[in-house]
Amino acid sequence: MRRIVLVAVGFLVLLLAVAALPRILRSDAPPPQHQEESASAKTSPAPSLLTWEPPELDDPAVVKVSDERRSLELDPDGDYIIQLPEQPLIVDGGLTITGGRNVVLIGGEIRMEEGEGLSGRALLLRDQTGTVHVEGLLLTGPGLTEGINLDQRQGAVVQLQNIHVSLVDGSSGDHHADLVQSWAGPGELRVDRFTGVTAYQGFFLQPLQFGDQTPRRFDFRRIDIVGTEKAGYLLWRDDASWPMTTSDVWLRHEGDVDDFVWSDGNLRDEVGDGINLGTPPGGSFAPADVVGRDYVSPGYDEQRQ
Repeated sequence: MRRIVLVAVGFLVLLLAVAALPRILRSDAPPPQHQEESASAKTSPAPSLLTWEPPELDDPAVVKVSDERRSLELDPDGDYIIQLPEQPLIVDGGLTITGGRNVVLIGGEIRMEEGEGLSGRALLLRDQTGTVHVEGLLLTGPGLTEGINLDQRQGAVVQLQNIHVSLVDGSSGDHHADLVQSWAGPGELRVDRFTGVTAYQGFFLQPLQFGDQTPRRFDFRRIDIVGTEKAGYLLWRDDASWPMTTSDVWLRHEGDVDDFVWSDGNLRDEVGDGINLGTPPGGSFAPADVVGRDYVSPGYDEQRQ
């Protein structure tokens, strides 16, 4: 009986080998390792990955922000990691960071309970000399009158990613509220995944108003801005010739206004070149519930840079 079983097993093995022989002999059959490489090459990175990674830091100092320590004066030759408190930072004038070479701020919430004019500003970045990287920030509160202001006369690179700015309140006859305003530089402004609501202005870009740092490039990707009924320009730039690129930028005005984009000194009735009217089909790029105090970075896609 044992001999019969062994013969049957041997016959079965022989049949399997014969069945596999044509594939082994085929010249177009790729080896297994080639198949694995092909599958890996077709794998796409997750769409939530950000474009620009933080700069490399050389022996960075860690600075913990508090109610008493919210106006920072940093060494222009030093690198820094800025940490917001576990609870929302609630102070008049928000957070001011002056100086520093490479500066990184990831996660946290700045909340403006009461604000009038610049006392309701959440963040001012001034005179960095390398790259300042701000990511995962939530700017909110009923007193919010200004989102992020840039005074970059040293020509720094500014990276703003995964930023959510709740309603900034202002008007033409009062404080001109902005989501992002630049009046000096930076050398490069890189924005990816930014969501904001404004009662007056969205991005207001005058990099040559003060100083003489002509931008190398402003690069805007995956941005959605909503203007309330009384809002003005949602995207405004001066008439200088510095380059600006836009990709997947969405603008929606809730009022009966046709002209709310100003580009190169001319009103634009028809938008294009990466600028769209309405809201992103997939929803806001930086929802409030994915940024802030519990923020976890999704990582970075080097292929997008």
